[in-house]
Amino acid sequence: MLLTPLFVETSLNNRLGQLVQLGVYHLQHQGRDYVFVAAPTQQASSFVGKNAEPFAFQLRERLALDARRMELIEVRETAEAIQLYRWRFEWVGNSPLSARSEEITSPGLRATLLALINVEQEAAVANG
Repeated sequence: MLLTPLFVETSLNNRLGQLVQLGVYHLQHQGRDYVFVAAPTQQASSFVGKNAEPFAFQLRERLALDARRMELIEVRETAEAIQLYRWRFEWVGNSPLSARSEEITSPGLRATLLALINVEQEAAVANG
């Protein structure tokens, strides 16, 4: 799996309060806190979507992030491709509400984000 080296398996509670595992990778880049999440491959593509608000709340708390600087990026990896989705929330205090996502299709932004999560590509960019 392309993403394995950087992502840390993290236990979070889903919307039903059940403990689930999610791959998480956090880094700071250009003044933003990027939190990449990847669901286990056996989960449906809607796994993060159904749980986006509780996941965002727990990750912001656990990583002690400022919601205004936090970018939650879902990584969906299939045999054919990697899809990236940016999750947006309306934060009311510490609570994320109105979760919505959009696929990141801009070639430049996709390349930048993929370089951040791909060790081999990141090394190539650094040495380029």
